[in-house]
Amino acid sequence: MKRTLVTLLSMILLFSIVTHALAGNNNDEPKPAAVPALEVGELVRILVPGSDVLDTLQNKGFDLAGGVKRVPDGIEVDALLTKEQLKALPGYGVMIADNPKRESPQKAQRLLAAKPAKDKVTIGRVDWFTTKGQGFLSVEAKTTAEDGAVLTLHWGDKSQKMELYRDSGVYMYHRVLAKVDGPRPDTIKVTSSLGTESSAGVKDWLYPSEADIDRPGYKSGFADGYQNPTQLYKRIEQLAAEHPEVTEIIELPNQTNGYRRHSQAQFGNGTSGASGDLNSTFYVSSKKYGHEGGNDITVALKRQSNADKTSVSVNGNEITVHLASDKNDPSKLAATAKEVVAAINDNPVAISLVTANLYRNGNGSGIVKEFAATKLSDFLKAPGEISREPYTIKALRIGKQRDGSKPAVLIQAQDHAREWVTPLVALESAERLLANYKTDEKTKEIVDNVDIFIIPSNNPDGAHYTFFDSNMQRRNMTNHCGPENADPGRRNNWGVDLNRNYSVGSVYDGYDGGSTVCTSDTYAGPGKLSEPEAKNVVWLAENYSNIKFFMTVHSYGGQLFWQPGSYKANGRITTPRPPLRDEQYYWQMAEKILSNVKSLRDSVVQPANIGGSSDVLYSSAGNVREELYNNYGIYAFGWEVGGEQWDPNAQRWLAPGGFQPTWAEGNLQYQEYASGVITMFELAMEYGRDNEPATTGIIQNKQPDGSVNITFSQSKPASIHYTTDGSTPTVDSPTYEAPNIREPGETIKVYENTTFRWISVDVKGKAEKEQNVEVKVEISAANMKKLVENFQNDGDITNYDAAKSLSMHLSALSLYEEKGLREKAHKHMNGFKVLLDNHYSNNFISEKAFNVLQAHADYLINQWK
Repeated sequence: MKRTLVTLLSMILLFSIVTHALAGNNNDEPKPAAVPALEVGELVRILVPGSDVLDTLQNKGFDLAGGVKRVPDGIEVDALLTKEQLKALPGYGVMIADNPKRESPQKAQRLLAAKPAKDKVTIGRVDWFTTKGQGFLSVEAKTTAEDGAVLTLHWGDKSQKMELYRDSGVYMYHRVLAKVDGPRPDTIKVTSSLGTESSAGVKDWLYPSEADIDRPGYKSGFADGYQNPTQLYKRIEQLAAEHPEVTEIIELPNQTNGYRRHSQAQFGNGTSGASGDLNSTFYVSSKKYGHEGGNDITVALKRQSNADKTSVSVNGNEITVHLASDKNDPSKLAATAKEVVAAINDNPVAISLVTANLYRNGNGSGIVKEFAATKLSDFLKAPGEISREPYTIKALRIGKQRDGSKPAVLIQAQDHAREWVTPLVALESAERLLANYKTDEKTKEIVDNVDIFIIPSNNPDGAHYTFFDSNMQRRNMTNHCGPENADPGRRNNWGVDLNRNYSVGSVYDGYDGGSTVCTSDTYAGPGKLSEPEAKNVVWLAENYSNIKFFMTVHSYGGQLFWQPGSYKANGRITTPRPPLRDEQYYWQMAEKILSNVKSLRDSVVQPANIGGSSDVLYSSAGNVREELYNNYGIYAFGWEVGGEQWDPNAQRWLAPGGFQPTWAEGNLQYQEYASGVITMFELAMEYGRDNEPATTGIIQNKQPDGSVNITFSQSKPASIHYTTDGSTPTVDSPTYEAPNIREPGETIKVYENTTFRWISVDVKGKAEKEQNVEVKVEISAANMKKLVENFQNDGDITNYDAAKSLSMHLSALSLYEEKGLREKAHKHMNGFKVLLDNHYSNNFISEKAFNVLQAHADYLINQWK
């Protein structure tokens, strides 16, 4: 699926060496600095075998643009690649996604402890949704056999094989998105090739809701085109001036570096090979920024007859390098690039204006050529109304009560400069609140009860650059590179990825998904929180403790995610996972947010694209969500707008619109996702009003073997802390959690009479009064036999003959028990215990199974006395 990126470099000139200065033409006008070539990139869809390779590519400077999608044999992603990078792909095991030679996925080369006779299948999510008149089932399931079993989804008389999902060598789960041509099924079944199966009920994903845009008289759709940061910030200033009673502008304390560059000129084209001039190429950079005088400096390289030493003279802003001649042939030049660089840097007047450096990995041994007076340039193309000075980022604060008494939401957009739809999502949400405040009851309710902070563009420098210079700029404009990477041909490779610059789970802590290479598109900066843009977000969190919710808006791909956001690929060790309470709360909020998004054009963000970003997307070390959740307790979402759309005519999913979709598509995207942001404000309002603790309970499910499966019910997300030993529960007691990612709360299997005592604490810290329930099990010889069978199936009894001998003893015991022969039963049970001890000493039975069966035996012996 190759797509030529027409807009990427359409304005870039091909490299052209300035012609040599002719003797006696010093009065000619200085020529502008040549524009060093930037190789035209191509947007292609590639298949990466795993997250570890994805991270390697990013560190090597490959621009992995967006549209990330997990597939059975790896990760598909759009990439903006040079010709050299395209050639290098096979060396990393990467191929073009639509390559006809693409092979079926290979199993991981690893050994299983033992291939079980049967596996255990656990069904996670089972979601039903419709879009554009078509129904879909999204199902996730896990098998204890991992890649040793094939799972198949069944509904009605239909079935579909599930895809294996593995990340960084770690089995995650199986999943499938099945198109359903028929009515919504109520239940589904997942079968394993090892002979086991599991069933589950179907739940609706998303639901009809009162869409804000559908309310009578509601105003929406305020943008008529993409806007650069100068326009965005001018607009929020206007909004604040028009609505002073419910708004204010907050100037954030850390100014950006600014939309500015030092002026440069390169002498030589830096090419290698027999006809190249790599070793004779050098470049100069102004001490002042271009707009401050750097653009007024000229440098000329002029032959100096009968001179055996290169020298430099300066007249105002005009620097002339007088090149030494060859002693044996004065008609030839003898000055090397290394000598010219030294001469410029050793001249006290020249060095006050510029610094000279050799080009990249050139050694400076080559003889330079003459160049006419060349005017340095910062190569910036924005018109004069775009300020070149450090930028003060501002937040538009909206709310009737802005004193910290109401829960607050922070919306931040355009961390990544090239994502043009995202600031319009943020701005549209502000426009709707203020335009409808006096006429729409729901809007007035939000503004009166929520404190809202909106940063329309958190990367104004990079965003200005993407509008006027290079539309694929992702990072800010701060150049932290050394001289070897600071020549003007690298000017589109400078900057820090702001969403890798935070302090939690950073690349500097060993987490993957960020880079320490200054030319990488995921460069994390020279250190944690080095960038003013990142410091400002932290400043808001520290100074406004009522901020409880956060959304950072990105594009593209159609995902909504939270923590964990990063991991160490070796072992796939993630940053802290949220407790089950917060995971449930995130899912609950996500469904409400996305139900409102669906209202505009029936767009569905699929369940497989929701969850921890390291689970549904990739690892992103040092992201802002981790910072705010882990350090400040803020529920922090990330959003990739612009997801797939179902085409009912072609019966296929259409690819996302990209970073800068056509305005017809961008217009729809910003409006539908702004509706989701409005829902976030409503959720914050609900949070502020909810002062009742959760109501929880125990669900008992009696099993054929006499044991009881315990799960907890709750009226709303809450952490449940319980004890089973009679002690008083506290927040330090065991917490009811999910057994694995993307699964519901664990099932606690109870084998003996047990009293559960517990408390619950909701997301606001409201604690429920202590509850308690006594759980009673049914112990009998017949039930013990079923326990042995279950333990064998679960792998707790590994020796077939051991299991058979225990079952035979229990069959006889069951008969004695049924006939009331207590004496025989008592004697036979003692024999059973001897046999049990023998099997345990031979490691045929696990400690858990041994303890349960021994306790049941002791109980029955006591009963039969």
